[in-house]
Amino acid sequence: FGWNIDSPFFADRRVRRAMSYAFDHDAMLEKLCYGLYKPAAGNFPEDSWMAPKRKLQPYKQNLDTAETLLDEAGWIDHDNDGIRDKEIDGRLVPFEFSMLVNQQPLRIAICTLLKESLEQVGVRMNVRPTEATVIQDLTQKKKFQAYFGGWGSGTDPDSSENIWATGAGRNFVSYSNPEVDRLFAEGRRELDRGKRAEKYGRIQEILYEDQPYTWLYWRNSFYGFSKDLRGYVFSPRGPYNYSPGFGSLWMPRQE
Repeated sequence: FGWNIDSPFFADRRVRRAMSYAFDHDAMLEKLCYGLYKPAAGNFPEDSWMAPKRKLQPYKQNLDTAETLLDEAGWIDHDNDGIRDKEIDGRLVPFEFSMLVNQQPLRIAICTLLKESLEQVGVRMNVRPTEATVIQDLTQKKKFQAYFGGWGSGTDPDSSENIWATGAGRNFVSYSNPEVDRLFAEGRRELDRGKRAEKYGRIQEILYEDQPYTWLYWRNSFYGFSKDLRGYVFSPRGPYNYSPGFGSLWMPRQE
């Protein structure tokens, strides 16, 4: 889930963390994803060389913590209507927002689960299924409050800078942290992989605390091949994502 930090709802880090604590991660993984995926705690897989040495624990649902964080951020049900609200620019604003999501059944179901989770802590969310091209347009223009999406991690951590660096092209949620910007710049210049790993690991620790996104799971890819095929050549991104890729497959001629 991506939280638009320019929105009055998600500018406060405590609110973004509350969203992550409110969500029923276990129900998503076991019931909606059938146990096929591992939970994610950030932008780099825990077994990758650039992940932090200190293992980050994926968020789990904790409604008490979510409510405490929302209280601390000033989102309290002042008018006793069951929905939290906050005075912004002299006006009492209810905590009600929309989540953009692609028209795919699983993604809609996950967003619906978030909606149901948030209802338990006094937050109202509207699930807004729409076409992928519309989501892309709205996120690029930053005309949204929250959206459901997915990112590929890439084979080198530097490739994710344009998601997290201040003002970067794919930084749809308007995240900005000077330390993250500095670490990305230093990581690009560093030639020692061990020292690079420390910088990118620190980036993930910062993102984990700031929660510009609520990370959900690492999506596995499943491939099926005929036993008659030969020439399997795999890249770090799977069998079809580089040259010769699919072109390496062949089948013995039958005599």
